[in-house]
Amino acid sequence: MRFSKLVMILTLFGGVALLGGMVWHVGLSGLLESFRAMGFWLAPYLLLRTVSTLLHAVGWAACFPGPRLPCRFWQLVLVMRAGSAINQVTPTADIGGEIVRVLLLKPFLPQEQALAAVAIDKASATMAHMLYLAFGMLYLTQSLPLPMAVQVSIALTIGLIIAGVGCFIVLQRYGLLSKSVGWMAVQGWWPSRLQRFREPITRLDAQFATYYTAHPWRFVGSLIGHGAADVFEIVKTYWLLRLLLGAAAPGWPEAALVAIAVAALDQMLFFVPGRLGTLEGSRFAVLSALGVSQIYGLAFGLIARVEHLVWSGLGLLAYAYCTRFFPAVSTRSSTPVSPASS
Repeated sequence: MRFSKLVMILTLFGGVALLGGMVWHVGLSGLLESFRAMGFWLAPYLLLRTVSTLLHAVGWAACFPGPRLPCRFWQLVLVMRAGSAINQVTPTADIGGEIVRVLLLKPFLPQEQALAAVAIDKASATMAHMLYLAFGMLYLTQSLPLPMAVQVSIALTIGLIIAGVGCFIVLQRYGLLSKSVGWMAVQGWWPSRLQRFREPITRLDAQFATYYTAHPWRFVGSLIGHGAADVFEIVKTYWLLRLLLGAAAPGWPEAALVAIAVAALDQMLFFVPGRLGTLEGSRFAVLSALGVSQIYGLAFGLIARVEHLVWSGLGLLAYAYCTRFFPAVSTRSSTPVSPASS
């Protein structure tokens, strides 16, 4: 625990130092001028995130069993946004937000079903993002002069994550999680602890099996929803570059390069708390590699920071709303109900 806290503090101070160094190098006056160039258009740009949010919600909606969602679609959007905010503002490596989503879904369906829907969606969203990056890397490495070490690191990271997520999906599909836990217990690996978790994992396996056998094409639909949200980042990047650079802005191919490269670097640096410094630095480095003025490169990164803060704030408001106005968990019937009837 002490080591992890030390790493978190060091990465946090490193991010602050990186951000401060970039601002000092570029100069405050030029940076403010690039923000003034956007003016009124900054607010509409921030609203574009709504499209990505809705597409991701569509992807998650396909991860529930039953003919209907267990809650209204707008409630699902709020739960998803709340979980994303917890992931973004806490150093929980994208785990804390998933736990929050399970807890916020408890008024609408049994905990095993909520946990299964969150786990399936996590696998779907991660796989869609990695496939987006994998295909993008084929285009990226041929067009953007990234150092070979960076290319190898990105490719290795993407490959390992795809392999890991693929194995997790196979475990879900064939109900192998409980069997794996049972095998480890037989081998003498923490037998007392594993036996305690084997029963709930068996129930979770049953939920996975129901989903993948009764609705085999829904997972594909979930991949399409999350993938469309990732591809929409290219549209956002193109518009932001047009707002910053005007007629000198690069075209669609270059905007795609920027979006893919930024997404790949963000994936590699996910462990930095709040992505402080790295969120701005990745965008600064990619635009600099394309020959864009450093002033606009840093402005591009700082606008991403503003977007991050605004939508994290909205997510925390969503969390406050869900915990205050959603049906109380204690008022649920103790009898399990199906998603269709809830």
